[in-house]
Amino acid sequence: MSESLNFKLEIFEGPLDLLLSLISKNKVDIYDIPISLILDQYLEYLEEMRRMDMDIAGEFITMASELMLIKSRMLLPKSPLEEDIDPRERLAQALIEYKRAKEAAVMLNENYMKYAGRIAKPMDEAPFQAIPELADQDAKLLEEAFARLMQRAKQLKETMQPPEKTLENLLKKRVTPVPERIVGIMRYLYKNGRTSFDDLMLQSKTRSDIIASFAALLELLKARRVMIAKDDGDEIVLELNKRGKNSNEQKE
Repeated sequence: MSESLNFKLEIFEGPLDLLLSLISKNKVDIYDIPISLILDQYLEYLEEMRRMDMDIAGEFITMASELMLIKSRMLLPKSPLEEDIDPRERLAQALIEYKRAKEAAVMLNENYMKYAGRIAKPMDEAPFQAIPELADQDAKLLEEAFARLMQRAKQLKETMQPPEKTLENLLKKRVTPVPERIVGIMRYLYKNGRTSFDDLMLQSKTRSDIIASFAALLELLKARRVMIAKDDGDEIVLELNKRGKNSNEQKE
């Protein structure tokens, strides 16, 4: 029997945790575990737990049996037909994986204590990414058109239905699909050729119509089905691009 270790009866999370502690205390190589020494100390720990009437989990007893099996295999002479495999190899790999997981848990806990409760501040403004297909379109014209539309807010409110005040009314309200407005805008432009931004938006009767119309307009501008410009009267106008995507294809 090896010299008795002065255990403080630490509470280990499992048999691998106990084995790592014994390997660390004995300062031995995890790839070259002295099974006899470690097994004796392992059993001493279990015996001390039994003396203090502590419940010994089944996994600790299973590991003790595994250590005994490894010890017996190392003591028995090998047959010439047996492969030259170290019976401790599987145990060493399990201990290494457990050690990595334990170290990762410590690091994650430290990060949690350091960063828990913090809330990342969102960006004040999303970074602008230019779309090559819209290189010849002036995006500022849309911003200018919206500014004009806000100035005509009173006129816009008169044409809109009263805002929904209850959830029931909101659920009953029809949501205008963007594809529907794309078709509507294209039909209108095919018929009229061009229109002002204000006139197009003022055709909307509900908030849903306005949102769908603007989203549809963005899609049409991106697809180059519609062009935006400023006329001689300094008004923002939308015009049907009869060449559509073909204009891009011809440039390429």
